[in-house]
Amino acid sequence: MSTFKWLLCSFFAISLISCASVSKAPEGQDSAAKEFQAPADKGVVYLYRTGRALNAAGQLLVKVNGVDAGGTGPGSFFKWNLKPGIYTFTSSTAESSATVQIEVMAGQVYFIRQDAKVGVGDGRVGMKEVDSQKGMREVKSCKLLVSAYVPES
Repeated sequence: MSTFKWLLCSFFAISLISCASVSKAPEGQDSAAKEFQAPADKGVVYLYRTGRALNAAGQLLVKVNGVDAGGTGPGSFFKWNLKPGIYTFTSSTAESSATVQIEVMAGQVYFIRQDAKVGVGDGRVGMKEVDSQKGMREVKSCKLLVSAYVPES
């Protein structure tokens, strides 16, 4: 087997092994989440990852204020209704980490875009807050995930 064929087969095998295993929410919850409404007493944060073909197979773990929330896969998002306050969202791989801090205000909606980037091994992660128009447009093509992070009531 040529070196090129071996490398190509290895790449696809690694991609299949590292495919994201995420818990998707039921369709009704997904549709309701895409109404982009915030309760009067809480803010809403969407953390999403678009479906990119290059290096997008791996799961990227997310933490909210240091608490595990779960992992995102390509074309997925989390939605949290949060009491007003300052929240820190982090994601990391063996090669990099990214943090976004947001002061959540009641009645407001926030969007954090998470990106998987090519790296040497596990790849790299990037996150940034984006405007509502872009966030809503991109979240509409993603699927809601069940989060392990349960905000205070």
